[in-house]
Amino acid sequence: MLMLSKHLPSTRTLQCYLAVAQELNFRRAAELLNMSQPPLSRQIKGLEEMLRVQLIVRDTHRVSLTTAGEAFKDEASRILLALDAAVAGVKAGLRDDDAGTVRMGLTSVINHCLMPGLNTLVTDPAFTGGRALERAWSKRLVERVRSGELDLAIVGDIVPPSDDLALETVGSEAMIVVLPASHPAAAKSEVDLAELGATPLFWFSRTDNPAFYDKCERSFRQVGYAAPRRLEPKDFTMLLAAVAAGEGVALCPQSMQATSRIGVAYRALAPALARLLSIDVQVVSRAHETRGAVLDKVGTIRAALAAKPC
Repeated sequence: MLMLSKHLPSTRTLQCYLAVAQELNFRRAAELLNMSQPPLSRQIKGLEEMLRVQLIVRDTHRVSLTTAGEAFKDEASRILLALDAAVAGVKAGLRDDDAGTVRMGLTSVINHCLMPGLNTLVTDPAFTGGRALERAWSKRLVERVRSGELDLAIVGDIVPPSDDLALETVGSEAMIVVLPASHPAAAKSEVDLAELGATPLFWFSRTDNPAFYDKCERSFRQVGYAAPRRLEPKDFTMLLAAVAAGEGVALCPQSMQATSRIGVAYRALAPALARLLSIDVQVVSRAHETRGAVLDKVGTIRAALAAKPC
């Protein structure tokens, strides 16, 4: 029976609802979805109006789910999981029809142009098949590999072990500090975090990269660094503008210093700290991958990058 109705929520609305139901916090849910809070709130309000039932209770102290909200959370999860499975199944069939095509992604967090081994690969038509690699945040690329939209991705220190993904570390990149050129520590070629004092640190949300976030937080505690945090802008040029304005400092991969900005200084971290905060460069593919074309690409990346750190 064909079901056509104007009274069904969109998949985006369901994703918005599940993000809020998971986080029980509109700000964190909006960050998870890479959107601002007002449109997220409108999505939830519209869903409740469509269903004619209150799903979420929100006051100045907390966010909670009603009984109906808990039940709908389970149903919405099942709907999206079933849709993901259906899409992955269709894409798997398409892959079987075109076994030689490998769809690849490359993290936008790392400037591959300053990493010779990686740059040689991603600019070689023999490796890319004449197609540009998809560029996005590491978290997004991992999601697309998991859903079958990409076959493999080169990402930065983000993926914890799981049954559905194959993960291989093929290199690493040092982190450096970005600070206002007027900051006293900018006069040095090498900076320790203690020299940054209480200057706010622009930092990312844990939901963006739990694995790397936890790794860094352990390192901060180890060295006694506890500066106040500010949520970093998603756009790197906006981050540099905020640092140049003296609003805080930031940490970034060493390769990103190719992006110059008046009023900003890039400085190396003390060696011991740089080792603690280094970013692993990882190749992610689906577990139990059997396609020779995909396995060959992973082997090529391994051979090019594993010989020495990036």
